[in-house]
Amino acid sequence: EQGHFDEAEAVYRADLGLTNDIPRCAQHRKNVWALHGLVECLRQRSATKECEEQQNFLYDAMAKADTRITSSCCCRKSVVELN
Repeated sequence: EQGHFDEAEAVYRADLGLTNDIPRCAQHRKNVWALHGLVECLRQRSATKECEEQQNFLYDAMAKADTRITSSCCCRKSVVELN
């Protein structure tokens, strides 16, 4: 929302367990919110191949969600549709 895509991508990657920056017990491997944010960041920097891969994980997670996911945080002001 504020344009801090590099910082946000690092946080999403850590939360998803794609890095070893945080302890395993604090990682959320299929976090739909973090996946949404990571896909947004990858799109922003035109990382097409990785974006497609992560978007597949996002679609799987969204299919299991009990609420409509339209952003990386339910408190976010702007909504970004990735479907």
